[in-house]
Order: sequence, then C-alpha cells, then structure tokens
Amino acid sequence: MLEIKDLCKSYREHNSKQIDVLSNVNLNIPGGAIVALKGISGSGKSTLLNLISGLDVVSSGQITFFNESVTSMNINQLSRFRKLNIGMIFQFFNLINDLTVYENILLPLLLTKVNKKDAHNRVMELLDNIGLAHRKDFKTNLLSGGESQRVATARALIINPRLILADEPTGNLDKDNANLILDLLIDTSRKNNSSLIIVTHNDNIINRFDKVYTLKDGTVN
Repeated sequence: MLEIKDLCKSYREHNSKQIDVLSNVNLNIPGGAIVALKGISGSGKSTLLNLISGLDVVSSGQITFFNESVTSMNINQLSRFRKLNIGMIFQFFNLINDLTVYENILLPLLLTKVNKKDAHNRVMELLDNIGLAHRKDFKTNLLSGGESQRVATARALIINPRLILADEPTGNLDKDNANLILDLLIDTSRKNNSSLIIVTHNDNIINRFDKVYTLKDGTVN
C-alpha cells in the first residue's frame, strides 16, 4: 500500500551547513497495518509524516502509494491526493479557531461530494465517539488541549481515509481519553482496512500495534 524507498531529507541552515534529517529510509506498510513510529525528539518522525503526505518535499528517494508516485505529483495532484486518501492528525492540532467544533470536523467533507445529510450524520457520530457533542457549537479557541486533540482526530477520520497519519495523537490526553482516541483510531482502521501510522513516545500502548519502528540517526529500524 505504502512503499518508501531510499528516502532522504536534508535542510540547509543560514550558514549553508547541511543538516541530514532522514537518510535512506526504507519502509513497506501494507493495507490495514497498525504501525507505531518511535524516536527521540528531533529524530525526524514528524518530517517523515509530512513527506508521506506531500506536505514537505523529499531531497531524494521515492514514496509510492498504491503504485502511484507521491514524489512525482505536482501541487494540485498532491492536494487531491490528500483530500481523497489522507487523514492527518497534527501534533499542534491546526484547527481553525474562527470555526466551531462542528465546522472544523465537517470541513474536509465539504471538499467531497457527500450530501449534507450524510455529512451531518457522520460529524455527529464522530462527535459522540469523542465525547464532544455538547461542545459542537463552541469555537475551538475555547477548548482545552485535550478537547482540541479529540477534534483534530475526528477531523482526520471524517473522510474515512485510506491512510491515517497521527503525530502524537494521545500526547495531550489523560489516560481515559488517550485510550478512547487510540480505540477510535484502531477501530476505524480495522473497519475500513486503512493503514495507521502513529508517532508516539508512550510505551504503554506499544502492544496495540502490529509493528513498531524506531527512527534513529536518520534511519528506520
């Protein structure tokens, strides 16, 4: 489903010194796989998710999704690719504070051909699942960090994506809500046969995954 081959990512600092973040990363993620990605802070975990989704540009190497080259797509193709296939949960939420909780979750569906009734029902189902139906009309700047994380999770799942990329989705949650979100992510992945890649530092949830990869010194083991 997802194949990463010889992937490298480098940056140049202001003094033109090259920083190698990822070096020759190779991964094969089958459809329906539940995968964890571990590594110390700054090891490139978030960078790898951004490259997979096409939000960042590779320095070299290939990313292929269902035999389609993500690294060869132009900006418009990448936008369509994400809209139809990727549910991404950002570490810092990236919610739109001018919109309500309901509107933030609904937004990805507005870019598809789902009718209004089905879209509404899907949003309300997810709001119930994350325990925030009573907050649906609140602007997201009024939410706690944990509530914002739950809204970001629901927004990522609303299109039933084929690939879910989650950057520390339980990092701002207490134990009960962390389990709620993890259950929702895994259950959705199993139900839709979608793949799930979660960046995590939480060793207590590692046994929930089919495979655990460690990112160290720019490579994945």
